[in-house]
Amino acid sequence: MLQFDVYRNPSSRSRAQIPYVVLLQSHFFEGVPTVIVAPLLIDDGISAYSDASVKVAFRDASYVVSIPELAGIDRKALHSREGSLGAYEDELRRSLERVFTGF
Repeated sequence: MLQFDVYRNPSSRSRAQIPYVVLLQSHFFEGVPTVIVAPLLIDDGISAYSDASVKVAFRDASYVVSIPELAGIDRKALHSREGSLGAYEDELRRSLERVFTGF
């Protein structure tokens, strides 16, 4: 599990609106049973998102990584890696910085 890897949303209840989650936690915390993820919301082109959200393209579709909606989930809930948002590393790091420091 690497930072910025994308996984299928383990929650069947919210999967229609949030098909994927992105792992934001560093791989240096492999021994911890939970991981920090953010949802990839389907970008409907209408909804307003915060300045700490990042628009991304993934699997030929548009999504918004909602950094303010970080969540800790059980590491075992993430089964198969679907891809990576490593190409958006700078934008994701800036958004994380904005959430935690305000800058």
